[in-house]
Amino acid sequence: IRNFSFMEIWEEIARVNELASGDRLSVYVDDTPAILFKLDDTYYCVEDACTHDNEPLTEGELCKGDITGLPAIECPRHGARFDLRTGQALCMPATEGIKVFELRVVGDFIQAKPATGNITPFKHIPSASIESVEKTIPHDLAASIGDLQIPGALQKHIDALKTVIDPELMINIVDLGLVYGVTQTGGKVDVEMTLTSPACPAGPQIIQQARLSLERLADVDQAEIKLTMTPPWGPERMTDDARDQLGIF
Repeated sequence: IRNFSFMEIWEEIARVNELASGDRLSVYVDDTPAILFKLDDTYYCVEDACTHDNEPLTEGELCKGDITGLPAIECPRHGARFDLRTGQALCMPATEGIKVFELRVVGDFIQAKPATGNITPFKHIPSASIESVEKTIPHDLAASIGDLQIPGALQKHIDALKTVIDPELMINIVDLGLVYGVTQTGGKVDVEMTLTSPACPAGPQIIQQARLSLERLADVDQAEIKLTMTPPWGPERMTDDARDQLGIF
């Protein structure tokens, strides 16, 4: 019997049309904060933490980091630089490299996993785009989930969002009552949702996964998640099934 390692699991982190050359996107890979870069037609993905002080690299400047002239990212605080291809630390004060992630494209999605050895930056040549058919869904529709009403949501939206699990409570965001409303106009879906607390550490991961879950739908080109804390979340928003799982009666 083969033992599968978590290192073998590919995770969807973005759509291929989401980044233009020079753009970057904060993502999570294997529960690790990371940055996805696109330079020309080449993608790079590295850990979002400087090994010198463990602070984010997100706002760091892209630069020519070594004698090859290939791209590196510079820590915005103390100037440490890291090779985007290998994660290697290129100058002081950093002496230890950062993680790099292996990338591939499946359909319209960029997938990533932790690298197990030397990797080659992924170059993606986009195929001809297919024009999607506009479809408008009335805003006054509402889907019922147990004892919840989600304005604007259709069953396909609910099914997609129920694949997103809060990693702390291990219950999907629909049954938790985090989704307040869904609107689809043409190929764009707008979701209004909340978190169990404003300081929820899993917030960026939940938002990213909610967006990607909807963008997997055939008639969705783009999903935008709007985070709100009004009204604030409370246990009374959960479905009966969610309360049962958490032992709340």
